[in-house]
Amino acid sequence: MTILQPGPNETDAGHPIETRLRAAGLPSLATPAWVEVDLDALEANARLVRRLLPVGGLLGVVVKAHGYGHGLEMSALAARAGGADWLIVATLDEAANLRVAGLDLPILATYPVPEDRLDVAADLGLDVVAGSADSVEAVVAAKTAARARPGGAPLRVHLEIDTGLTRGGALPGDAVAAARRLAAAPGVVLAGAWSHLRSPEDPGACALQVARFEAATADLVAAGIPVPLRHVVSTDGLLGGTCPAFDLARIGYAFYGGTDTAPAPSGSAAEVAAALRPALSIKARAVGLEEVPAGTEVGYGGTWRAERPSVIATLPIGYGDGWIRSTSPGAHVLVHGLRAPLVGRVSMDAVGVDVTEAGPVRPGDEFVLIGSQGDAAISLAEVAAVRGSISREVLALLGPRLPRVYVRGDRPVALATLPAGGVVRAAGT
Repeated sequence: MTILQPGPNETDAGHPIETRLRAAGLPSLATPAWVEVDLDALEANARLVRRLLPVGGLLGVVVKAHGYGHGLEMSALAARAGGADWLIVATLDEAANLRVAGLDLPILATYPVPEDRLDVAADLGLDVVAGSADSVEAVVAAKTAARARPGGAPLRVHLEIDTGLTRGGALPGDAVAAARRLAAAPGVVLAGAWSHLRSPEDPGACALQVARFEAATADLVAAGIPVPLRHVVSTDGLLGGTCPAFDLARIGYAFYGGTDTAPAPSGSAAEVAAALRPALSIKARAVGLEEVPAGTEVGYGGTWRAERPSVIATLPIGYGDGWIRSTSPGAHVLVHGLRAPLVGRVSMDAVGVDVTEAGPVRPGDEFVLIGSQGDAAISLAEVAAVRGSISREVLALLGPRLPRVYVRGDRPVALATLPAGGVVRAAGT
C-alpha cells in the first residue's frame, strides 16, 4: 500500500472527508468508501494494556492480517509509539514489509518460514518459530547449508510447545529433544518457548495448558537449556485473568480497542477494558439516491421489496471489500445520527440502504457502517452478530481497496491506498 503523508495545514473537523484531506495536504479518495483509523486510540490502548503486565513484562503487539484490517505499517508504528516491545506477525512477508518500512523492534513470525527463506529471516533480524519435527528439521537443514556462506546472521528460534490447541508444535514430552536438535545446529539461537491458548474463556482449560507449558519449560531448564522468553497469553487470557503473562504478552484485539472478550474482565483488567477505545470506523458516501414506489424490488434476485414509497441509497462497498453477503439483511448504518437498514443483497461493490426514515439525505452525506455518529453507534460486535461471526473476522476481512485514512483527533495525518502496480511475471509468460 502507498502511505501518503500530509502537509502542515490545519482542517475543520466538520468538513466532508475530501475537504479534510485537502486541508491536510492529502489527495482525495479514489472511492467514496473508506476505513478511518484513530492513531491516538491505538497508542493509548497499547499504554493501557501495559498496565496489566508484571514488572519487567514485555508487550508484543500483534499486527498480522494487515493490522487486523487497520493497516500493517501504520498499526506497527502506532504500537511502537504506544510502547510496544515486540511486533508479532504470522508470515515472513508481513515481517519483511515491516523491516522495509523501517520498523526496528524485535519481530516474531508465528508460522513456520519455508526452509529456502530462513536465511532471509535471519538477515532481516527476525525471530521465527519451530516445534514440529518438520519445522525443526527445516531450521537445522537451512542453517547447516548456510555454514558455507561467510558472515551469515544467526537465526533466533522460538520453540513452539503444543499444550492443547493441536495446531503444531512439539508435544511437551518432546520439547527437550526438539530444543537440543535446534541448539546443535550452527547459527541457531533458542530465543524463547511459547504456546497458544485453545479456550481462553475457560479457566480450567487454560490452567491445564499453563501447567503443561510450565512443566515443559521446567524440563528444558533441568536439561541445561535456558529459555530466555516465555509467552502464551493473548488478549482474552490477559483481560480475563485466565493465563499468566509470563515474559511476553502477545496482544492483538485489545490493542485495536476490542472489548467483547470472554470471560468478563474484573478488577484492574475491567478498568483497562473500560478505557480501551475502538480505533476503526468504516464510512461511505452514497453513489446513488433513488426514490422508488411501493413494490419495487432492490438488488440482485429482488430479495427485498419496498412496502411503501421509499428512498434507497447505494453505498460503494460490498463483499469485494469484505462487507460480506451475510451482512444483509439485519445490519444497519448511521446517517444523520439515525439508524437505517441495509436492504437487498450485498453485491461485490455495493449495498443498498433504506433511508426513507432518516430525513432528507443528500449525495454528500456521510454514512457510518461501523463506528459512531452523534449519539448513535454501530459496534463491531453488532455487525459480527448479524453475520454469525466474531469481531476479529469482521476486521480481518476488510479488503485492501478500501483506503485507510489515519487521523489524530479528527485531523487526517496519513492516507494509505492500493499501489499502482508491481506484478512480477514468470519467464516466458
